[in-house]
Amino acid sequence: MLSALKMRSAQRAMAQGQLAVAPPELENDEEQKYRPIEWSLVRRMLQILRPYKKQYMLGIGIGLVHVLCDMSGPRFIERIIDFCTSYSSHLAGLSEHKAIVHLAGIMGLWALVFSCSVVLQRICIIVMTRAGETVQFGIRQRLFDHLQELSMSYYDKTKLGRIISRMTSDINSLREVNVWGIWQIIANGMIMVVAASMLVYTSPRLFLSVVWLGPVLYFANRTYIKTAGTMQQVAREGWTRVSTNLAENITGMRVVTAFHRQDPNLAVFNRLQYDNTLNNLRIARINGLYQPLLQTIGFIGKAIILLYGGYLIASDQLVGKGVGSIVAAYLYWDWFMQPILNLGNFYNQLMQAMAGAERVFNLLETKPDVQDLPEAKPLPRIVGEVTFENVTFGYNPDRPVLHDVNFTARPGQTFALVGATGSGKSSTISLIARFYQPQKGRVLVDGHDIRFVTGESLHRQMGLVLQVNYLFTGTVLENIRYATPSATLEDVISAAKAIGSHDSIMQLQNGYHTEVGERGANMSLGQRQLICFTRAFLADPRIFMLDEATSAVDTATEMLVQESLEKLLAGRTTFIVAHRLSTIMKADCILVVDKGRIVERGTHHELLDLGGKYAHLYEQFVQHAA
Repeated sequence: MLSALKMRSAQRAMAQGQLAVAPPELENDEEQKYRPIEWSLVRRMLQILRPYKKQYMLGIGIGLVHVLCDMSGPRFIERIIDFCTSYSSHLAGLSEHKAIVHLAGIMGLWALVFSCSVVLQRICIIVMTRAGETVQFGIRQRLFDHLQELSMSYYDKTKLGRIISRMTSDINSLREVNVWGIWQIIANGMIMVVAASMLVYTSPRLFLSVVWLGPVLYFANRTYIKTAGTMQQVAREGWTRVSTNLAENITGMRVVTAFHRQDPNLAVFNRLQYDNTLNNLRIARINGLYQPLLQTIGFIGKAIILLYGGYLIASDQLVGKGVGSIVAAYLYWDWFMQPILNLGNFYNQLMQAMAGAERVFNLLETKPDVQDLPEAKPLPRIVGEVTFENVTFGYNPDRPVLHDVNFTARPGQTFALVGATGSGKSSTISLIARFYQPQKGRVLVDGHDIRFVTGESLHRQMGLVLQVNYLFTGTVLENIRYATPSATLEDVISAAKAIGSHDSIMQLQNGYHTEVGERGANMSLGQRQLICFTRAFLADPRIFMLDEATSAVDTATEMLVQESLEKLLAGRTTFIVAHRLSTIMKADCILVVDKGRIVERGTHHELLDLGGKYAHLYEQFVQHAA
C-alpha cells in the first residue's frame, strides 16, 4: 500500500507551497571538483559493460574489418594513378581496350571492397547501438529502482532538479561512451598504427619527414585535455543548476504566481543561464584553439609530403615508386591525423561521461537511512496494535522533534494528534510508516519492532492519505487500483459503493475512465480525496493514517468526505493529524502534542473536563466557527 508513498511525501511539501529557493544547508549534492581520469571509475564503467562483452566484441570485430576495407582506398588510388602515368611508356604494348579493362578491374575490385565496407559499417552501427542502449536501459532501471528504496531523509535534503538531472542528463552523458567508447579507442588506435605502417611502407623518407610532428601533437593534446576537463566539469555543474532551478520553479508555480515572484525568479534563472552560456563559450574558445591547431599541424604534414615527395620524384629518388605513392602517402597522413581529432572529441565525451558516472555511482552508493536489516522477517497478518516505547526522534539527531513519547493504540482504535505546527504530529505518522527511524526507543506493531520486519510486509498493511494527495497521470480507475493492480473493475466499483464515492465518480465526464490529469489537475480537492479514500479502502490496510487529510477542502466538501472517511476507518487502527477539531472529536483517544511531548491524552470530553491545552484549542475552534 505504501509502495510509492515516498514520492508522494516528497511532493507533499512542494504541493503545500514551498518556494522555489531551497535553504543553503540542503545543498548536499555539490558536484565533485575536476580531477584527471580515475581508472577505478573507468573499471566500474567497464564492469557495467561486461555482461554484454560478446555483443561489443562482435560489433568491434565487424567494425575493424570495415575500417581496414575503408583504408584500402589509398592503395587502389595509388595503383590507378601509377597505371595511368606509366601507360604511355611502360605499358605501351597494351591495347587501349586492354588498358580500359585493366582499369575497370581495379575499379571493380575497389567497388567490391567498398560495398563490403558499407554493409559491415551498417551491421557495426546496429550491433554497437543495441549493446550500448541495453546498457543505458539497465543503468536507468537500476537508478530508478534505487531511488524507490531511498529514505525520506534523502528527498528532504536533495533538490528535485538534481534527482531528475541524475536520471536524465547524467545518464545521457554516458550514452556515447557506452555505445562507442571501446570502439573509439580500439578503432582509432588501429587506424593510427595502420596509417603509420602504410606511410612507412609507401615511403620511409616521407614518414621520417613528418614523424617529428608526433611530439607536437602529444603536447597539444595533453594541454587541451587538462584545460578542457576542468571547463567541462564547471559547465556540467552550471547546467545542473539551471535544470534544478527550472524544476523547482515549475513545481512551485502556484506559489510563484500567488506571491508574484515571476520577475525575480526570471532574473535568477537568467543569471544561471548566463553563467551556463559563459561556461559553454569558454569551452568553445578552447576548442576553437585546439581544433584549428590540429588542422594546422595536419596541413603542415600534407605540405611536407607534397613538397618533399615532389622533390624525391623530380630527383628520381623514389626507386620503383611513382606519383601514386605520393598521393597514397598524402591520404594515409590524413588517416593518421583523423583519429587524433576523433580522440580529442572522444575525450570531451569521456570527461562528461566520467562526471555523470561519478554522480550516478555516488547516488547508487547512497544507503537508505531506513532499510531492511539482514535479520528482518516478514510481518504476518496484523490486527493493528501500535505502541511507542520511549521514542525520541529528530531529523537532525542533535535537535530532537519528539521526546520520550509513549502510547499504545489498540486494534480498531482511532487516535488523533493535535497541537501547534511543528510540534511533532506528522513526525509521529512518519515513524509509524517507517519513513524514519527513532534515535531512541521502539515503535511496535502487534508487538513486533518494525526495525526488524521487512518494509514491504509492513507497508502492504498500512495506508496513508495526505493533505494534498498525489494522483498519477491516468484514469480514475487506474489511480484507485494503484495499490491493488490485480483488482477488477467490479472490485473497484464495489469498493467505491461501500465507501460512498461511487455516485461522485459517476458524475465525472467518463466515470471511472475519466483522465485525472497531471497530479490530478482535472479533479477538485474533494474528488481527489474521495479517489484516494477509495484507493485506500480497496487496499484494505489494517493501520491507517491521515495527515491533514481534510484541511484543504471547504466545509461542504468536508461533509461529503467525512461520510466516506467514517466508512473507511471502521475496524481499522487509525491515526489522524488534523487542525480542524471537528474531524477528531469522535476519536477513541486524543494526544495533545506540544514541542515534541505528549502533554495531554484522553477522549474529547475528558480533555474538555481537564480544562487544559486541548480545552483552550477547542474554545478557539468554537469561536472561529461561530
